[in-house]
Amino acid sequence: MSQRTSRTVVFLTLMVLLMTTPHACAAESTTAPTTQPACPRVLQQRADRLIVELPNRMIVIVQELHSSPIVSAQVLVKTGSIYEQEHVGAGLSHFLEHLLAGGTTSTRSEEQTRQLLGRIGARTNAATSLDTVRYYINTTRPYAATAVDLLSDWMQHNLITQAEYERERQVIQNEFDMGKGEPARIFWKATQQARYLAHPARHPTIGYLNEFLRISRDEIYAFYKRMYVPNNMVFVVVGDVDKDVISTQIADRWSNTPAGELPSLKFPVEPLLDHPTDVTARADVRAPRLRLAWPGTKLGEDGDFALDLLANVLGEGESSVLVRTVRDEARAVNTIEAYNYSAHWGKGFFGIDAEINTPPEGVSLDAAIEKAKGLILAQVQRIADEGITESELARARRQTLTAVLLSAQSAQGLAARLGSDIIATGDPDYLRHYADAIEKVTAQEVQQAAKRFLDNQRLITVTLLPASKDDAISELSRPADPPGAADFSTEPVKLDNQQLLARLDESLRLASADRSAPAYDPVERFTLSNGLRVLVSRNTLVPGVSIQLYHLGGSLADTPGREGLANAVAEMLTRGTTTRTADAISTAVDDLGASLETAGGYNSFYVQAVCLSDDFPKMLELAADVALHPSFPVDQWKMVQQRLLAAIDRQNDQWSTELRNRFRQAYYGSHVWSQPTVGRRDAVAALTPEDLAKFHTSHLGASQAVLAIVGDVDPQKAHDLAEQYFREMPAKPAVPFNPAQPQAPTAAAAQFPTPKPLAAVQIGFGPGITRTSPDYAPLQVLSRIVSDFPSGRLENALRGEGRGLAYAVGAG
Repeated sequence: MSQRTSRTVVFLTLMVLLMTTPHACAAESTTAPTTQPACPRVLQQRADRLIVELPNRMIVIVQELHSSPIVSAQVLVKTGSIYEQEHVGAGLSHFLEHLLAGGTTSTRSEEQTRQLLGRIGARTNAATSLDTVRYYINTTRPYAATAVDLLSDWMQHNLITQAEYERERQVIQNEFDMGKGEPARIFWKATQQARYLAHPARHPTIGYLNEFLRISRDEIYAFYKRMYVPNNMVFVVVGDVDKDVISTQIADRWSNTPAGELPSLKFPVEPLLDHPTDVTARADVRAPRLRLAWPGTKLGEDGDFALDLLANVLGEGESSVLVRTVRDEARAVNTIEAYNYSAHWGKGFFGIDAEINTPPEGVSLDAAIEKAKGLILAQVQRIADEGITESELARARRQTLTAVLLSAQSAQGLAARLGSDIIATGDPDYLRHYADAIEKVTAQEVQQAAKRFLDNQRLITVTLLPASKDDAISELSRPADPPGAADFSTEPVKLDNQQLLARLDESLRLASADRSAPAYDPVERFTLSNGLRVLVSRNTLVPGVSIQLYHLGGSLADTPGREGLANAVAEMLTRGTTTRTADAISTAVDDLGASLETAGGYNSFYVQAVCLSDDFPKMLELAADVALHPSFPVDQWKMVQQRLLAAIDRQNDQWSTELRNRFRQAYYGSHVWSQPTVGRRDAVAALTPEDLAKFHTSHLGASQAVLAIVGDVDPQKAHDLAEQYFREMPAKPAVPFNPAQPQAPTAAAAQFPTPKPLAAVQIGFGPGITRTSPDYAPLQVLSRIVSDFPSGRLENALRGEGRGLAYAVGAG
């Protein structure tokens, strides 16, 4: 996935990576699909949602969401990198994304578009995946029509000027270089080539540099005219809008654009993998990363849902099998997770990812990797042989159900979800129906899926090793076609929305006709008997509740030489209390399908929990228990300490994190903010459970904390439960929060070498200010003038004009 920009903020810090008129036609409401209806055809009309088919077969979805005056307008085009045809492997879809988002059209210059986006305060970007390119504009309610107009203009009338082509060509070359400083990209590219021998999914979305450089302006324009047709698009608008007004506007903007003739495509069918495969790549990482992958299935096909639950049992949540055995008991890895990657366009894979723990003295890195691999495979084999328990199945179902019910609560997230689900399944309510299907999966089916798919004769092992002076960072090139590739069988691919509309008609025929509108109540403020401030807002958009306790502290509560103490305390809160063990806490959370997270920031620590509404009392009590009564057991600290040290070691794996950390060191000098929140390695290595307990006891106080509760909950009940569970919190801490203030920085330039093949610059102006300063609001406005994609001055100077000097740029 690519983005035209990213933002990093530290005070006023600059970071540069070098490198409506109503439609005349009344909508039809027939249910029988037609090839090209004379008028927009209503597919679904609920109180909160309208789905229509335009005469040119574009699918339009408008979802009202009135929780805030925000609107997200998005267009999804079925033209990701796997659909590039004769250009596959050249990154043409990604290149085109860069050019279309904000580019010159026959109705507006690029500068006019920038000015308009700036006037409406829009946040806009685009992203390319294997199968889809997504463009979005997020703005406020008064400018929804402008966002729709701009997106429609980009999709229909782009000119792709020679100057913009040359500039973005340079910008993407910088992105190629940036990718060498992002281990996750290298890891994924190696996985693509290992998993797919013939399918176009084996090629990276960005393409191969030598092939990318051969793409001409005329070739990319021809591809644009070929693929960017309305019958290959889904237009989604979610937010504080009138669905009828917005759908009419979209229909009007596209009334003169006919459906296009899309190419007939065929994809090779991947042969059945019948032998183990090993692939090694290198990146600037401190610890090796291991990915075990087995060929999986298509989205929704037989075995897909069982594999989802298997992934949950194996490696999702603190009580999952691999977390308990391989990470916590054997301590062979620092992190581990399991997942099932399935797609509508082809068979995916079942994966297990781990970061290898630093081996003890006398044990080689290769031996540590093989040990971890063996431990993982032993647990996989155990499930294949013995199956899973009913309690494990129930827990996995509950976690899946909760994730579905609480997903996509923002306008942008819901818009992306609706568009993606329509394209992948033809069902706008796919997640709801998916949850129903998950409930029907049996433990026996999960075991059968493990036996069927997780066969070690089909195992793909991808290892990401630390690069050394003799082993350069991996830069993958196009792989050779496998023997007999020309004889592989193929399957047809139909891009036109006509087939998608048939599936959509079927799914909507079975859908519920309506639902009650959600309630959004204003925030109510309470103060408990000990002075703890409580904020409660009833919001029934989803049947869930979010609980967040913030307490002053974080890095600012550390003292020089003990950087990382406050964060370590926060990380240990869930590792045992005076009445619960770490296992009891993780099991209770996972059984509810909830989440419970604790961590430290730069000026606070927090406890965050999310759960279904029915489970709110249990989760509030649990959140209070970990916040107020942690026991800091020695055995748990040894495990957490190891993971914290590994987190410190991996701080500089990503180029942007390395840049930020180096800047903080230069800017803050001896102040505690010179270190990341996870702390200094030698300081964390020296901490004891006694240090943690003393810090927690002396710094906890209701006067320095706020509890926020938002969701489908009665405010008075929330207040009463908060009083019951949090009244034990001391009114004031024994050690007041009185942090040392950072000194004004001394003007200087610092340069740090890095093995990553790129250069990055961060510039900071100081001293900084507090939020109570009269300059705070003006500086917020100034930062948006300086940097706000695509209309900010930095973006214009470094990305929007001239040679495209930078890929990533931002200020704040």
